Amino acid sequence: MEQKVVREITKEQTKDLVKSIVAEHYACEISSIKYVGGGSFGYVYKVEMQVEPYKLIVKACRVSGMHQSEATALRTLGADSLIHIPKVYFTVDASDDMPMDFIVEEYIAGTDCFTDFKKLFVCKRKKQQFADQIVDALAHWHSKTNDKFGSLDNPQYDSWLDFYKPFVKDILDTAIQMHKDRKINSKTIQTMQIAWDNFDKIFSEPIGRASLIHGDLNVMNVMSDSDLNITAIIDPLDCKWADKEFDLFQLRNLTGDFFNLYNTYKAKYPVSKNVDIKCAFYAVYHEIYCYISSGSHTEFILRKTVKWLRAELKKAGMI
Repeated sequence: MEQKVVREITKEQTKDLVKSIVAEHYACEISSIKYVGGGSFGYVYKVEMQVEPYKLIVKACRVSGMHQSEATALRTLGADSLIHIPKVYFTVDASDDMPMDFIVEEYIAGTDCFTDFKKLFVCKRKKQQFADQIVDALAHWHSKTNDKFGSLDNPQYDSWLDFYKPFVKDILDTAIQMHKDRKINSKTIQTMQIAWDNFDKIFSEPIGRASLIHGDLNVMNVMSDSDLNITAIIDPLDCKWADKEFDLFQLRNLTGDFFNLYNTYKAKYPVSKNVDIKCAFYAVYHEIYCYISSGSHTEFILRKTVKWLRAELKKAGMI
């Protein structure tokens, strides 16, 4: 498994490109452009202008093709959703004159539910109402099914494990080499190896039809006002036809446990007998996949997921 090729371009250079594509598309002057966030694969800007829709979000994608995948995911999820999904206005493909891909979408009022820590202190009733809305929206997407597993636009696999098991083996093989290069610690690689050795036990329950998943529904990708009234779910990642429980580990990511998201889903909707150990497995291998893809990772998230997986392995008598 290889690291994704990330275009070398600065935030300031990208800001100029954002200004040019928006000004050209809407034939107007730009009032303001503000960098509002980003990560390993791109930059996000809020744009204000004097014509409708007046405010925009523009994402500059530093990895080829990611803008089209996200646009397709937003449109698919938004076609039938219990919570608002940002509208995609248009996309821009990289070219000789344009060194990046862009996705231009609806501006959403509010703040995300991770970085705005004041939301952790909202009353318990509001938090549970918030959790119910999130898991109901997730379960609604999961009710959309397909005979085949795999990518959103071209699922080809007859079973989830036909798709997922070779993918996991590729992650593990790459992680072992990273461990030799001292990029992954021994505890993490040992935990991954034990989990892999028990893969067939962990995934022993049949997974029937493929479900539509968001792929990255953690609290950072939920927008709300200060009182936890949800304004939108944003930023799907690797949205695909999958085991629905592949969506659930993200509910515990970041501050998700403070909102009781994961346990609320399990209380309201059917899950497999092995859901906890499966989700812990998904969480660790996903973090390592992101590390491989981007070349960086968030240490506290990886440490937390490894701790969760080890606890589940011990509970199952596998350690």
